[in-house]
Amino acid sequence: MTPHSRSVGRHAGTRPPKQSMAAPLRDSLVSILMLLAGVWLLVGAWIIGYPFNEPAVDAHLHEMIVGVVVFLVATARLLGRHGWVTDLIIVVAGAWLIAAPFLISYGDTSQADAARTNDVVTGIVLILLAAVSLLLARAKVMR
Repeated sequence: MTPHSRSVGRHAGTRPPKQSMAAPLRDSLVSILMLLAGVWLLVGAWIIGYPFNEPAVDAHLHEMIVGVVVFLVATARLLGRHGWVTDLIIVVAGAWLIAAPFLISYGDTSQADAARTNDVVTGIVLILLAAVSLLLARAKVMR
């Protein structure tokens, strides 16, 4: 009998159920999507083509700050440090992105409209990702 053929424990020789392997994959996918949202917030202004005049600079500054926070939180999640606190940070970041266009003057140009739309959509995506993460965590606890 070789060392690899011996049975150790009651689950020896069997694979873990697919459900247990899929949960970390889903958590990682949510974290990767959060990471991509953070990167988008950091580079989106140049891709969309915001004007770099006074109101648009404020919009871009807020996006960069939120982008760095989201990027760092998503990186921490990928390194295994996630929980309800990281989800709460993402929800707050998303809520700020939704509120910022209405609280801060972005200007009255078509690029400013693009910045508003970008912030609101990205904020909604972040809140949805945090909600999915919380639901996955709840499902894990209920098992």
